[in-house]
Amino acid sequence: MTMPSWEQKHADNEAYRRRTTLSPETAAQAEPLAEALRGRFADLRERDLHGEAHVGKAVRAVAPPGTNVVIRAGGARSAVVFAIELPGGCLTGFYDDRESKVEVGGYINDGGCLTAPGH
Repeated sequence: MTMPSWEQKHADNEAYRRRTTLSPETAAQAEPLAEALRGRFADLRERDLHGEAHVGKAVRAVAPPGTNVVIRAGGARSAVVFAIELPGGCLTGFYDDRESKVEVGGYINDGGCLTAPGH
């Protein structure tokens, strides 16, 4: 029996973070929300606005009514991470004082849209 390499052990340990595949239909429905949020983030950046309150307001403005929204501090710099849980997938990303990212994807293998804080 061969022992797995350190790289394989590390990859296996990180498997809970991997996203499931998103159906093309769900991706097509989520992409307009992602574009709207990118526009809101561009506006925040133009006005030099950062932090959970501003990011949360932008994210909630594009989230469909009744969807689960998570906003939390992301650690480095002024980062804020977010997730909008959509039927069959997620709109996730971050916003900080230098950049932002908005992605459409499936749930993580661990369940939900974001890993637990500290992972």
